[in-house]
Amino acid sequence: MTAPLARWPETVVADLTKPAATVADARRFGQVVTIADPVRFGGGADDFAVLRLLGAAMEAGVRMDWTLGSAVPSELDDVVHLPPPARAESRTAEQTLARWLERHQVGLCSYRYGPDFVAIRDIRRAEASFRATLDEPHATRFRALAAATRVDELTGDELMLLADLRNNDLAFVDGAHFLLSPYRVRTFPIPCTTF
Repeated sequence: MTAPLARWPETVVADLTKPAATVADARRFGQVVTIADPVRFGGGADDFAVLRLLGAAMEAGVRMDWTLGSAVPSELDDVVHLPPPARAESRTAEQTLARWLERHQVGLCSYRYGPDFVAIRDIRRAEASFRATLDEPHATRFRALAAATRVDELTGDELMLLADLRNNDLAFVDGAHFLLSPYRVRTFPIPCTTF
């Protein structure tokens, strides 16, 4: 008689150096992505790695399991569209978690690709909602921004678009690194007519 098969793990530990690969593997095998240590936002590349992982998880529809160890990297409005933490490590973090859970929903800040356009929607702040459709050549520049992570990888036109996105609270920029705030909608849990 053969030995019983080992149980398939329900979770996969996040590799913050490879957020897209971690999320892709978890999606393929139906796993939850876990960030092993409490997340303490403090500025810099580590914050961007966590935010990039959370955005990739939203994009792929993969569940996240993580603990908030400190305040969010900026205003809660800036990250409320990303998967909220499952737990909080401190009283301040618990208050942030409660507000995050209350406000979080799918599609608050997202974009989708069309054949020759990019549609962006940001309704994280009711008083300052933003919707735009980028035609060519801006759509191609936006696609380049979505694929890049470092400011020094960008052309002059892409830097100008990044500045416009940042001015509309649609990008995080911290020295050499940047990250677009909206995540890509690949499937439509929300009607595409709401873009």
